[in-house]
Amino acid sequence: MTLQSSGAISLANLATEFGDGVPHSMSEFYKGGSLVPTTVPDVVTASNLSGTNSTNLRTAQFGGYNPAINTTTPGTAIYIHQLWADNGSTGTVNRTFNINKGGTFNFWFGWYSYALTAPLTINVNGSQVFYGTQIAYNTTVSTYGSFTAPAGAAINVVTSFPSSGWAGHYTWIGGSSYNNNTIDLSVNTSVPTSGVISLSNFYGARDS
Repeated sequence: MTLQSSGAISLANLATEFGDGVPHSMSEFYKGGSLVPTTVPDVVTASNLSGTNSTNLRTAQFGGYNPAINTTTPGTAIYIHQLWADNGSTGTVNRTFNINKGGTFNFWFGWYSYALTAPLTINVNGSQVFYGTQIAYNTTVSTYGSFTAPAGAAINVVTSFPSSGWAGHYTWIGGSSYNNNTIDLSVNTSVPTSGVISLSNFYGARDS
């Protein structure tokens, strides 16, 4: 919950919000200490998934997942695809979605193939924020990265990858980690980290 933004506020209110046991002392409530956080997780919701991709040649039973947003399977993320091609076919993804909150977003790019190279491009509102390639030799290789995007941004994920035998292209986009759907929201900005502290610093403060 969030503490009130005006009116009477008490040390007991702070204790309830931030889970402090008796006895209570104002010195326990500095921001960044054991009770009052500087950030809280804030869920990001994706919407308006559009675009195209090639036919996924593996089902979920074998690790194939079509592009999807707000996922819980095979993991929690804002966006996931695990697309497979085989026997010389070309796998393609060109998908776009919108996010309802801005911040820093983390991603994971995985690639499996028989000595072939695959790219990944990520664009935000039409501007490239990541481009990279990987080569894999009968195993899965991976790389991680991050980018920033404002609320409402259109995130575009693009690849075109080859196959000889099986080839799998994985992309997960999350918030504070590639495998979650939350960003770190700054909170309790009026609460000091040291020095003079008063109850009025806690108007609008929150634990979660």
